[in-house]
Amino acid sequence: MDIASLKYFVKVCHSNSFTKAAKELFITQQALSRIINNLEKEIGASLFIRNSRGVNLTELGEYILPKAEALVKDFDDFIFDINNKVDRQKEKLKIGFAPGTLQILGAKEIIEFRREYLGVEIDIGEYSDVECELNVLNGYLDLALTVNPKDEKNFKYYHLMKEGLIVIVNKNNPLAAKKSVRFEDLKNEKFILLDDTFRIQRVLMEHFNKAGFIPNVYFKSSHDLNVAYDFVELNKGIFVFVDKLTHVEKYNNIRCIPIDVPTAFWDAGFIVKKDAKVNNASKKFINYFLSKYSKDIIKV
Repeated sequence: MDIASLKYFVKVCHSNSFTKAAKELFITQQALSRIINNLEKEIGASLFIRNSRGVNLTELGEYILPKAEALVKDFDDFIFDINNKVDRQKEKLKIGFAPGTLQILGAKEIIEFRREYLGVEIDIGEYSDVECELNVLNGYLDLALTVNPKDEKNFKYYHLMKEGLIVIVNKNNPLAAKKSVRFEDLKNEKFILLDDTFRIQRVLMEHFNKAGFIPNVYFKSSHDLNVAYDFVELNKGIFVFVDKLTHVEKYNNIRCIPIDVPTAFWDAGFIVKKDAKVNNASKKFINYFLSKYSKDIIKV
């Protein structure tokens, strides 16, 4: 005898019908009849009198019903209480990912983290670099994986990954013949750029300035990389982006050339609010990935 069988027994009693009870339990009438028959065999006596109008309880059935109802209620209360306690004990974590960071980190790794830390409930979302910073500062996010904001006043930054930059050009552009380029090679080009909510723009502007020119901007994209690739495909300009985040396989007229400048790279890692205490869930998440990238972890 188990609690499920008693639940089915109580449902049949309340419905006065195997057919109606089966529908409410989302099982077949045959399956329900089999469960009740097995219960009666286990008890050694009939619980119901079957007739064409439905079912009536036997004397033993009437005796068992209130006790079964009490057991079912106590069990349901027990499960509810346990689930509430588990939910209260779960550590909730809100994480922001800047474009491209989740792609490199890997959704599979997030799933593995969840399996390893069942007590941590994760809510993730994608935001621009600047939005990641603002949401961490206002407390909407516990942490974010984004480009280094270089703002030690407001953030603690934990470096995770460093990727090189490339220039994406049309195959008819003279730059396409080069094995690598420097920013000085780009001064006479028209540029497709991302808008200023992407911190890579700050890196590019610093290097444009060092190379002695202001970029001639053909178009600024707010988020859609495919628009930037389309303009390059049409030879309307060049686009500088992160090597590992660039996917131009479907384009026939595009070439990717490495930028050979040691100081020009995409630096991404975790940010948390500087003056806020880093909660245990955040430490677990950050340390999980810092260790995978062979970085120093946060002391718990």
